[in-house]
Amino acid sequence: MSDAAYQVDLASVTPITASLKAVPLAEAPDDLFQMMMAAKQDMLEQRYSTPPDTSKNPAYAPYATVTVNGKVVAKIDNHGFVETSNAMGGQCADAIKAADDRSGGASGPQLAQARAEEIAKALGGKVNKASTAMTQRAFEATPQPKATVNEAALRADPEYAQIAQLRQAHAAFLAQHMDEEQATA
Repeated sequence: MSDAAYQVDLASVTPITASLKAVPLAEAPDDLFQMMMAAKQDMLEQRYSTPPDTSKNPAYAPYATVTVNGKVVAKIDNHGFVETSNAMGGQCADAIKAADDRSGGASGPQLAQARAEEIAKALGGKVNKASTAMTQRAFEATPQPKATVNEAALRADPEYAQIAQLRQAHAAFLAQHMDEEQATA
């Protein structure tokens, strides 16, 4: 279907009257309120979060390298993250996609192995497994690092108090709404 089929003749457009009432967030339906509050809380926590140090975490250690003619063209860590030069990136991209398709949603060392093999096959290279390569079982047993939240700074932010006030106002609104429903029942 062409774009012409979707064109509107502006002369045929008639205005409509609509009245939308703005509703305070505290009076929003509970599912919408909870979704909005979770987003506000997440954004606030993100502001006061420090990413984890992964330098000593074995899950981020090297899994393998791929060499072509003695030159390292790709490094893969235990998560399956691939590091390569810009020059090799394009050549590796199709191999990485093929590995992802072949591995069926695997992660960790299974994904790392599949990606290393596909890159080596595509470039005519060799996979050299690192001494820090993990088994899938060890990888899954390793706790994933978490960001650190500066709770004191978070609680000192005026937005933290606003979130608490919104939660109180919503609870009061729900209580009032329930009281009204019970009175009419």
